[in-house]
Amino acid sequence: MSNVESALEQTAVTPRVRQTLSRLFAWWYPKVMGISERAGQAEERRAQLASAEGRTLEIGVGSGLSLPHYGDLVTELVLLEPNTAFHPALLETIEGLEATPWSWRVIAGDAHQLPFDDSSFDSVTASLTFCSVADPARVLDEIHRVLRPGGRLLFHEHVRGEGIRARLQDRLAPVQVALADGCHPNRDFLAAVEASRLRIVDVVHGRMPRGLPTVVPVVRGTAVRLTG
Repeated sequence: MSNVESALEQTAVTPRVRQTLSRLFAWWYPKVMGISERAGQAEERRAQLASAEGRTLEIGVGSGLSLPHYGDLVTELVLLEPNTAFHPALLETIEGLEATPWSWRVIAGDAHQLPFDDSSFDSVTASLTFCSVADPARVLDEIHRVLRPGGRLLFHEHVRGEGIRARLQDRLAPVQVALADGCHPNRDFLAAVEASRLRIVDVVHGRMPRGLPTVVPVVRGTAVRLTG
C-alpha cells in the first residue's frame, strides 16, 4: 500500500474528514458523471428505468441524474439519499423537470434498514449505488423485503473487471473508497445478487462511456422477487 493510500485510510475514518469528503463528493460527482451522461450514459439509464412501474423506490438517487428517465407507468417515486449534501441539487433537479405523472418525496434513509413496510413497492431501482453500501447482502435482503411478490429490482452498476483492470481496481480501491463516498470499484455485484433471494432475469454487460478506468465495466438488468 502506498503512503497516499495509507494516509487516506487513516484520515477517512474520522467523522469530520468523512463528512467533508462526503460534501466534496456531492459537489464533484454530478460534474464528473455529466461527462459520461452526455457521452451515452443517459441512454443506459433510460433503458434501465423503462420498465419501472407503480410505487417505485430509488436507492442512492444522488443529484437525480436518473429522474428524467422515469416513464408514465410510475405513480409514486420515493427517493432515498443518505448523503444530505446531495439534497439541494436533487431538489433543483426535480424542480427543473417538466410536469411528471408521478408524485415524489425525498428521504435521507439507510438502505440497510429501509423505513418501509413489507411488500410495499412495485419497483426498486439502483444506479451506481451498490459500490458504496457497507453491506450489499443486507441491502439486497431489504430490497427483497420491501418489494411485492413479482416486483423487480432494476439495476445499473459498475462492477469488477478482469485481468489488468481488476488488479488496477484492487490497487486503487482504498483511494476511491476514501474520496468517492465509500465507492468500491472492485465489487462483484452480480455474484451478490445471485447469492440473494432475488432472481436475475436479464443482464446486459457494457462499458461506461468516458468513465474513469476503475468504473468502466458496467451491468444493467433486472432481478425479481419470486412469490412468497
